[in-house]
Amino acid sequence: MGFSSRKSFKAGPFRVTASKSGLSYSAGMQGVRVTRRTDGRVQTTVSVPGTGLRHTTTDGGPQPAAAGPTPAAAPSGRRRRPGAWYFLVVLLSAGVLSAVPFAHAAARLQRKSLLVRAGCYAAAVVAFGALSSLTPKDAKGQAVGAAGNLLSGLSFLLLIAVIATACYQLVPLRREVFGLAAGAAQPDHPAAADPVVAARLAARARRDEARSLAQNDPVLARDLHIGRPDLAGDYDDGGLIDLNHAPARAIAEACSIDPAPAERIVAARQELGSFSSLDEVFVFARVEDGTAALIREYAVLLPR
Repeated sequence: MGFSSRKSFKAGPFRVTASKSGLSYSAGMQGVRVTRRTDGRVQTTVSVPGTGLRHTTTDGGPQPAAAGPTPAAAPSGRRRRPGAWYFLVVLLSAGVLSAVPFAHAAARLQRKSLLVRAGCYAAAVVAFGALSSLTPKDAKGQAVGAAGNLLSGLSFLLLIAVIATACYQLVPLRREVFGLAAGAAQPDHPAAADPVVAARLAARARRDEARSLAQNDPVLARDLHIGRPDLAGDYDDGGLIDLNHAPARAIAEACSIDPAPAERIVAARQELGSFSSLDEVFVFARVEDGTAALIREYAVLLPR
């Protein structure tokens, strides 16, 4: 029998377990917990306290090789909404469990910035609890006095801000985690059977997906380095280039254009501060129509 060891560390809603087989971590509170196991799988457990009712799902991790063609999915009268529980957890817990969906997304996407975001939501919930405990209350639990009304109002505004912000940020994140944006398939192309054409169409779909993500969540787009091939990043944006931030050399390489128009774009950007539209880019940088068509295919404009 070989040696084995296991050690757990707990801090608030977060728990890290180190064992011989690897490192696992989880986040959650009573009723909901998301765990990333040592084999790379993500396990989500939702339960109703005091009833014994529990539902556990496991996904991710290494996938077995397919033995043959994948059968077509059977039609269903009910439309599935994967990831809808992200919003249910936030809303039904009145914002208290807002950190849980972000912890799940961090485990699925292997992105540290999402763990930081989950920690921020957990800290906001702790701040809400602190404000509630400091609020002067009468025997019925109602806030009393000017200080009580002030603290009660601040607690309410904080909780509303947590719920609204979490739901807003979870919209594009849910699409990315569950692959919903990729579900908007490109129209059938007559030459799509060619692997080279198929690869180009797939890259175009990635660009459309990344543009949508950048429009809905510019902060996340910056974290993913969308449109910045000059910066290291793991997210595949299909070859986009951010004309509001990227250097001239990166613009020229991404769009397959001469260095001169790329340098004019950077010069115009420095003069204007930033571009608000591609038409503005083409006018102020004096970009010809042929070059403009290439730039339009790959360009994205993130706010500065």
